[in-house]
Amino acid sequence: MNITKTKLLLFMVMCFVALVGCSKENENKLNLDDVLTALKSQNLKLEPFGITGYPMKLNDVIPEAYSVKTSGAEEDSNTEEFIHFYIFNSEKDRLKGAKEFNKITENTNSTSSPFLYEKENILLIYWSNSKDHPLMGEAIETALEQLNS
Repeated sequence: MNITKTKLLLFMVMCFVALVGCSKENENKLNLDDVLTALKSQNLKLEPFGITGYPMKLNDVIPEAYSVKTSGAEEDSNTEEFIHFYIFNSEKDRLKGAKEFNKITENTNSTSSPFLYEKENILLIYWSNSKDHPLMGEAIETALEQLNS
């Protein structure tokens, strides 16, 4: 009888481990390297920009900032564009961060236009110099589509 209880307990532990492994909380998360690799595959030149001033903290996450241009762009261009990468713990946290961004910026006038791109736990904000013709928009969309879900 003791062996049966041990087998039952072992079976329950194995079921628990399987359930935890399949839970939504343990979903595969994207990281900054995944996204940078996908963007670079679209011929975007990304340079770490560091933090200047007071970066917009969203849902307790401070972004990684990069300057961006296409590989074919002129090197002496005076107008840089930027991408802020917010890496959240979950998709739910990313949704909260995007909602917070929209609330903060709804009545703000800026010299550059933000374009939000979301994938799993990543919020990418591309600050374009043109509201009507964002140069990197299509490349960013293609790169994010390439990332495995």
